[in-house]
Amino acid sequence: MSINITPSRSKILYNWFLPTRLLRERLNVSSIPINSQQEQLLESIDPGDLVEIINSRFDVNPTSRINAVFGNPDFLPFSFLELGVRRGAAVCRIVRNFSDSFRQEIVNVVSEFEQELKNNNQDILTRQEIEEIFSMSEKEQGFTDDFFSNIAEASPSNVLQDPERFSKLLPIPIGTGFLVGNSYLLTNHHVLPDREICHEIIAEFGYDQDGLGRKIPPIAYKLDTNPETGFFETNENLDYTLVKLKNQPVDPDFSILGRAGDRFGWITLDENPTRIAPPVDETKIQNLKLAGFDIKIPQSKSLEGEPVNIIQHPKGKRKQVILSSNRVTEIYKQFIRYKADADFSSSGSPVFNQQWQLVALHHAAVADINDSKTMFEITAEEGVRTCEIVKDLKAKTEQYKADPDLIVQQKSEPRSKKIQTFLDIFVDTVEKKAETNYTYPAPTST
Repeated sequence: MSINITPSRSKILYNWFLPTRLLRERLNVSSIPINSQQEQLLESIDPGDLVEIINSRFDVNPTSRINAVFGNPDFLPFSFLELGVRRGAAVCRIVRNFSDSFRQEIVNVVSEFEQELKNNNQDILTRQEIEEIFSMSEKEQGFTDDFFSNIAEASPSNVLQDPERFSKLLPIPIGTGFLVGNSYLLTNHHVLPDREICHEIIAEFGYDQDGLGRKIPPIAYKLDTNPETGFFETNENLDYTLVKLKNQPVDPDFSILGRAGDRFGWITLDENPTRIAPPVDETKIQNLKLAGFDIKIPQSKSLEGEPVNIIQHPKGKRKQVILSSNRVTEIYKQFIRYKADADFSSSGSPVFNQQWQLVALHHAAVADINDSKTMFEITAEEGVRTCEIVKDLKAKTEQYKADPDLIVQQKSEPRSKKIQTFLDIFVDTVEKKAETNYTYPAPTST
């Protein structure tokens, strides 16, 4: 579903959340809008790989616990909801305790931005926009009125200049993440771009509400920044960062819970690229058959893209899930696009198929931006295919092994070994599947 962005929100998105505005320490708390024209820069999926996806999804194993066959009616067993709840437990809100130096940078950028607005005879940031930027709706009742007290209505951004007042905003939600191992957390690179900010990051699990709408207190974990025991791998092009949490929660009263994955479970990364299918029309089927591919779908049948389910913390709010109006529109080699609702802080959310298998890491909104850059329409959302993240991690192990300079620099356990350990224990790789399916030869008679 396309979303029309109002001028005020467009002003926030385009001038605040785009990466170039806040330089190295930028505040990325949204699904960053990317121009839909960038579609031509994305590498297309190989036709043979597309056929493999279509054939695989058109004939899903009928004995599967949740059987959502591509092209069949979307009836699902009631256990679908139970499994979704289990998957959702591993999803967390990511917040950051920004330093005062960052507060000063915010003040400088806002001042420059508002001066530009004045020069163009436009209104400066409103109180409502500042509340939205810093997710103040999640604070306790009465917080915003107290926060803006004694601040002139004509200049609400002045509230950021007071260090003591700014500290009341902390921690600020910056994204979503999810466990992919007992202590391993996956999110976006633009949410967690470098090691230097890891000490400011907290992962809040169970930031949710019960069936009566009562808020559930979250369980918070810090990142493990110890060079010996920690873990940090990132890729800006694929927009992912994989880190490790400390083994116990921040609150010592909850230390008995141990590692986050022991309490909340984790979502398995899978190298299988055939977990979800794009829309297929008659023309595409015909072209694939003319190219010599054996495709199981009848030529006269057109199919919609499969549905996606997204568990997220939009605008830093309590955990929410998208289950409707949410189909795949296109699959590329490394990315997948879909119609679904997402918002600020949805970056880093897990994207599932109808069998609750992980298929993508949500990272951006796709927008048609007009020439004046004052309005845009979000036409789709985009995620990084998690099978490509697995491939990248495997490639990193070989890269680190082959680079002698990296080997010398790694005084602790080599990064290649750390990644390989993670892959061996927690990831469903092609190699593991081959081992599982291996048929041992019958013993020869003597």
